[in-house]
Amino acid sequence: MKKILYSSLLLSIIQSILFWNKSLGISVTIFLGITILVIYYNFKEKEKIKNKKGMLIAIPIMLLGLTYFIFNNSFFRILNIPVIFALIILMCEKTTEGKIAENRFIRNIIKKAFTPVYVIFEFIGDFQINEFIEKKKETQNKKIEFIKKLSKSMLIVIPIIIIIIMLLSSADSIFGSLFTNISKNISKVFSSETINDISARIVWIIVIFAYISGLLIAFMKKENTEENAKIKKISKFTINTLLISLNIIYCVFTIIQFKYLFINAGKTANFDYATYARTGFFQLMFVSFINFILLKKSPNIQSEKLNKALKILLIIFTIIIVISAIFRMHLYEQEYGYTYLRLFVYFILVTEILILLPILAKLCGMEIDTFKTSIEIIITMYVILNFINIDYIIARNNIDRYLLDPENNNIDIRYITNNTGTDAINEKIKLLNQNGEGLSNNRKDYMNTIKERIRYNIKQYKDEYENRKFKWQEWNLSKYRTHKLLKKY
Repeated sequence: MKKILYSSLLLSIIQSILFWNKSLGISVTIFLGITILVIYYNFKEKEKIKNKKGMLIAIPIMLLGLTYFIFNNSFFRILNIPVIFALIILMCEKTTEGKIAENRFIRNIIKKAFTPVYVIFEFIGDFQINEFIEKKKETQNKKIEFIKKLSKSMLIVIPIIIIIIMLLSSADSIFGSLFTNISKNISKVFSSETINDISARIVWIIVIFAYISGLLIAFMKKENTEENAKIKKISKFTINTLLISLNIIYCVFTIIQFKYLFINAGKTANFDYATYARTGFFQLMFVSFINFILLKKSPNIQSEKLNKALKILLIIFTIIIVISAIFRMHLYEQEYGYTYLRLFVYFILVTEILILLPILAKLCGMEIDTFKTSIEIIITMYVILNFINIDYIIARNNIDRYLLDPENNNIDIRYITNNTGTDAINEKIKLLNQNGEGLSNNRKDYMNTIKERIRYNIKQYKDEYENRKFKWQEWNLSKYRTHKLLKKY
């Protein structure tokens, strides 16, 4: 137990050094690397590793940590904190318990997140302080005797040293200035502002220490995590009737999609496909989620060929519905441009298709743990989403779309300057290089307004990076490139 407490204290001190009053940067990567090593060391020391493959979740954790070093996306800098924390709990659970329980999966992660609060109090309650005092009594007596001797010596030595320093300081001004500077630094340390900062920092270290040690202790304890979930049996007739009804409806819908959307998109005159896409998109997304939940939660009927066939058909129709939703979103963003929400929707729908594939494979007879595979797909897709540089994609596509026909196209420059950061700086500067030749006066004024907005945005970055001294813990590749680029402007 001592090693857990020592390693937890080490982590809490390291996080204070890396994060206290500092913005996130390379410090996140360093801290996560040390945290994973500490977790692995404690689990191995206590022989709690039941599944070494659980530690593979450290890969997406470290990759997400690297995004704080490479990119400067304000949205993911916030969102990744709870995601990384959840992945750490998932890694610990899979490593110590051997298997991820599908039943109440999210509830179990939330429960583990709050477990350290009562585990640490339970640990303190179980700690027999009287017994500890009795065992250490002899050693403490020796220490007390030594402290008494040291105290008596200091009472004699310190006054003599102070008198000698005072005499030498009055005799030599350089020697005196040396001790004057030391006294100034000591007084600075004991100023109210410094004391408040140190006090808050110590409290924060204690809180983090208590939480980390509580979390590690929680995973060291054996818990019976198996829960017998009571599933209400639905009759075979009811399930098959529902599946048949849905498949008929989706068959009709699929025919309409192929006739009016996939084949004739953009060919029909006086038909606003952007509006058509917008009005149906969210409804289709919701329908696909219902189908997904139905496939995951409906009980499998053994040796029932009709049930399997109906589910396979439902998956095929669900994939068509998802493709229809993706295509509608594509039509819409061609008309109105990219945003965070629109790109996230693409990823959610593609992820849904990828999750449906192993479910389809299992229905076809393959031995696949669909829950485990689904978790792996979701984690992989989320890591990819972090690394595609979403700010750059939004800025590049929206700016290129505008520059393709600046006489007729518009651009939401407020969205680009407010919602994309330093990762998109090169694309923003591209607008400054436009001279507006061949444009009408109104469109030239519009372009000048855009350029003024970009100049103001660049000035904000320039002021921030020129006036601020970044500490090594805050180092970020995107900020460094931007700082270097803006020296030209």
